[in-house]
Amino acid sequence: MKYTIFISLLIYAHFGFTQTGPGGVGNSSNNGLWLKADAISIGNGAAVSTWLDASGNGNHANQITTSANPLYQSTSALNNMPVVRFDGLDDEMAVADADILDNSSGITFYVVLRPNNLDGSARGILGKRVSYTVSSNYAYTYFFYGSNRLNLDVETQNNRFDAGTTFSNATNYILGWDFDGTKAGATRSRIRNGSEIIRTATETSSSIQNSNQPMAIGALNVGYGTYLGADYAEIIQYNYYHNEIENILVNNYLSAKYNIPLATNDLYDEDDALNGNYDFDVAGIGQTAGGINHTEAQGAGIVRILNPSNLDNNEFLIWGHNNRTQEAVNSSDIPPTVQARFDREWRVSEVSTNGTAVDVGAIDLQFDLTSLGPITTSDLRLLIDTDNDGTFADETPIAGATALGAGIYEFAGVTAIANNLRFTIGTTNRTRTVLPIELLSFEAQPLENSYVELNWQTTQEINNDYFTVERSKDGHQWEKVVDVQGRGKASMTTNYFTKDYSPYKGTSYYRLKQTDFDEKASYSSVVAIRIDEVAMVNIYPNPTQGLVTVTGEGSVLNDITIFNAAGQDVTQLVAIQKQGERRIEIDITNLSDGLYFIKTATTVDKIYKNSTF
Repeated sequence: MKYTIFISLLIYAHFGFTQTGPGGVGNSSNNGLWLKADAISIGNGAAVSTWLDASGNGNHANQITTSANPLYQSTSALNNMPVVRFDGLDDEMAVADADILDNSSGITFYVVLRPNNLDGSARGILGKRVSYTVSSNYAYTYFFYGSNRLNLDVETQNNRFDAGTTFSNATNYILGWDFDGTKAGATRSRIRNGSEIIRTATETSSSIQNSNQPMAIGALNVGYGTYLGADYAEIIQYNYYHNEIENILVNNYLSAKYNIPLATNDLYDEDDALNGNYDFDVAGIGQTAGGINHTEAQGAGIVRILNPSNLDNNEFLIWGHNNRTQEAVNSSDIPPTVQARFDREWRVSEVSTNGTAVDVGAIDLQFDLTSLGPITTSDLRLLIDTDNDGTFADETPIAGATALGAGIYEFAGVTAIANNLRFTIGTTNRTRTVLPIELLSFEAQPLENSYVELNWQTTQEINNDYFTVERSKDGHQWEKVVDVQGRGKASMTTNYFTKDYSPYKGTSYYRLKQTDFDEKASYSSVVAIRIDEVAMVNIYPNPTQGLVTVTGEGSVLNDITIFNAAGQDVTQLVAIQKQGERRIEIDITNLSDGLYFIKTATTVDKIYKNSTF
């Protein structure tokens, strides 16, 4: 009975308390905003109309005015990572008002950016207020001003202050600020440059009001008129004040990802080139002086570490991966009893705050394998490069994984992980526990402001039955667009292509569902596109026995094309007769019964032919 209770508690902890926020700090209950440029899936140089929030709260950033859209750059001076580039002329985005973005006694922000137009003018990084002339509904604004110093207003205009430090164009920064209403008034607000607190200042209010204003990105407030030109890589917000250990972990996550050194507490060094550039999904546990600890973390990756048995003050265990394929495709560097392992590897820094190697004791190590098909728990092996010679082939695999449910598998009481060592996971039966598919890409592109082209690519497929393209108006409620047959089993790169001829007007969200032959399914990341509102086109009757009337304004009827459900042009099989400037009659009597699409200059609409009704 005790064993059953223990497992239940672990499962409850996974669903209720797992630290899946940046750096393994927080989750959707307190991480209110997480915008990552590397999560955007559009072409290089494309306009960004929607920047999806990865926090789980749906606080997406949007810009409906095409001329004010920033551009997506797939590589940049920020460690070659993707960025959203704001031109400094009129580009801005806005996050709609949400209680988790203010209305609290504490708040913490982190922003990774590279400014390019600092000139002493007011250049807003972000802000949630009406304007500088209105003190009501004024939650905060964070901006460069005067001598290119960082300035902060929290809760009305009465306690504005600057950091006293000059910032430069073409320089990479991790900038932050926080507020703690429980502290004495003179120490409630802080501005941070990476790990350094560069100014602590007075704030009269003990809380941040519940403002009804959107949060602007690239300006002090929406429509301010003066804009920040910058490459934005990441924006993170929490609705509470971060303690020292939380600041250390988030800053090490950002420092590794964007190759921005920290002045203090730069504890994770596996991101260094000499250590192999393990820059990705960095997360950690640790304890600072006074026993303040953080003993469980996962971050955005699939590895969760918890329950250190010997964690002392000023000790940390921080890990990240090399961003290689997260599937069992490596069958060369493996011990004799293992058939394949992940090509992705993780590496750890287990150190004190002065960088000395320490031992935090035994840990529980979990892998979230929910997207990797059927798994027999006894096939799983934990591989650790204990002699740090760069190979797993000479190691003894660790068995004894436990299935905790919901796709989570745990190796409990692991003692072999130490500072600088690598680890990964493998399978002893590649047929039964294949640890397969990871998408290389999934992209959606609006064309002619009327339909959406969707493309995706896989490297290897095992047990892959079919894909389903799904569409949503809000990113929460989904509907099927089309099923696309998978290849079942393939060891080469496969490209897929389809179209959605009926996207929503405005913003549409797309994701890809992959279903195995055993009906297990996994999902891709979500991408967003925008189809602008256009002149109205009416088509009737629908369904029709053969004769269709199309009406519309202006020149929308100048070019009519008919497609069948397979996307084939069947215009030559129908009769089209214009009845004035605003009306066309189409006779589709010669077409078989079924679904068709009528494409005008601005729209694509469905029409159903049913000759029997």
